[in-house]
Amino acid sequence: MIDTEHCRKLERLYAAAPISLWYGATIAIGEGAAEVRISTRPQFYHAANAVHGSVYFRALDDAAFFAANSKVAQCSCSQSRSRCTLPVR
Repeated sequence: MIDTEHCRKLERLYAAAPISLWYGATIAIGEGAAEVRISTRPQFYHAANAVHGSVYFRALDDAAFFAANSKVAQCSCSQSRSRCTLPVR
């Protein structure tokens, strides 16, 4: 059974993210499915005049993540930690 309110909350979460605003990305989420749309801009093209793979990856990554989360109404993370072993330049 689809929880439409949960899906709408996920869509609002996605729309509020600064990176989504920068890309101009939108998302439509259903039960176990998500569709990400990104209109291309000149900034997305590489030297060979095609859309850079990072734009495709972002759309695929976001769609997979939110499709999976449409099936899970609540989850918890007990611990999350990142550590850089080399300086980021």
